[in-house]
Amino acid sequence: GRVLQMPYGQVDRLCKLVPLNPANPITLPQAIAAEPRLQEARDDEPIVAKLLDIGQRLEGLYRHASTHAAGVVIADRPLIELVPLYRDARAQLPATQFSMKWAEAAGLVKFDFLGLKTLTVIETARELIARKGIGIDPAKLSLDDAVTFELLQRGDTIGVFQLEGQGMRDALRKLKPDRFEDIIAIVALYRPGPMDNIDSYVNRKHGREEIETLHPMIEPILKETYGVIIYQEQVMQIA
Repeated sequence: GRVLQMPYGQVDRLCKLVPLNPANPITLPQAIAAEPRLQEARDDEPIVAKLLDIGQRLEGLYRHASTHAAGVVIADRPLIELVPLYRDARAQLPATQFSMKWAEAAGLVKFDFLGLKTLTVIETARELIARKGIGIDPAKLSLDDAVTFELLQRGDTIGVFQLEGQGMRDALRKLKPDRFEDIIAIVALYRPGPMDNIDSYVNRKHGREEIETLHPMIEPILKETYGVIIYQEQVMQIA
């Protein structure tokens, strides 16, 4: 639309006539066939007809090449034998020319490997402590250390992964976690969707609010979280 120097409002109005269904997207020809207003605009305005014609010819073409932020394909043989590859000048590894969807359709498995600076911080701390002759294995640290929970209850968590924001520190002071499951719950709750349930979780934990369950059959599923649905796994179990 911009290339054809069409007003933004006109192009926006036409775009909104195309049904949006990410799970099952439809093609532009299908949208035109299903939407009388698109047909009317095409028949009445030559510029719209030209826009739709060009759009249908461009549809399906790749706009640009990019690399998945975390996706890594691992196969039992060199990938060049299975799919076409290309190498970005800025990347250390080659990438498949297939998109994620088509790579999976070809039978390849994509693994997500997310870089986490916190792991480097933990390793650096371990090395610094080792200089004093104290050996620590992070994998063997106790998950019910009372001193650690006291620190969390005070909100002294600046520098602690996922627990250092001011809002999260305030939530920790209210929650006063005393078990590992509380940490898991508050991390899951402290996000835009379920954040409204933080107060209920806190109050139910400390006996200030009655624990209610909608049905006896879901009580065992929600017992650990005081009747609050927090995790997707709980939703799946209930379903």
